[in-house]
Amino acid sequence: MTSRDPLGAVEQTATAEEIVATLRHDLRNCFGTIRNAAFFIKRKVTREQVFRDDPRVEQFIDVIDEEATAASALIDGVIDANASLRRRPVSASARECVLTAAACARIAEPGISVDVDAADGVVELDPAELALAIRCLVENAAESMPGGGVVTLRGSVVGARYRVEVGDTGTGVPEAEREAIARPFYTTKTGRLGLGLNIAGRVVRRYFGTLTVDGRAPSGTLACIELPLAAAPEPPGAGGEERL
Repeated sequence: MTSRDPLGAVEQTATAEEIVATLRHDLRNCFGTIRNAAFFIKRKVTREQVFRDDPRVEQFIDVIDEEATAASALIDGVIDANASLRRRPVSASARECVLTAAACARIAEPGISVDVDAADGVVELDPAELALAIRCLVENAAESMPGGGVVTLRGSVVGARYRVEVGDTGTGVPEAEREAIARPFYTTKTGRLGLGLNIAGRVVRRYFGTLTVDGRAPSGTLACIELPLAAAPEPPGAGGEERL
């Protein structure tokens, strides 16, 4: 019997969110182009006799503009109303998220291992989402080493932030692909959606963190997540009035 993926549900939601966001961006650009074209046509035809003789010409141009505006607003409204794409952050152990990501990483290539070393730190977020973001980076790292190798996964506290580093010993990211890897659906791997890096970036930004990828190192690629640590709770009685 196949064991259930503990990150499966959050991955499905994150994938849907990324696809919807990409579609919204593309559709809004399309509707903006339609509105600009309608404005241009209207400005040109106002000088023509047919525009003055037939009021329906102006009416139909206005309908195009109004419907494009309404369709763009409808898309935004449907997405904003989808509560399943929103989560409530909780205080979570960053170390446990790192360990979960390593344990759930789907690595098909033989000869690849994951070397994990993570300090603890408390962060405010959805722990399943952070684990998913880290898993995406681990799986990307593993895929860059088809001949085998070691994925290094490190978690540490640096000042007021928690840092997760995922490194590999692959060939790095070719210069021609460094911009392309940030685009949704870009992949050089058969059977992959090319959304892992986008999902990781969206999750991290949601919780006020950063994601950087350095693929220029001669020994492979290093992906780094940094997230703010949760504020330490005040001790009992702190902040109260001093009594004499």
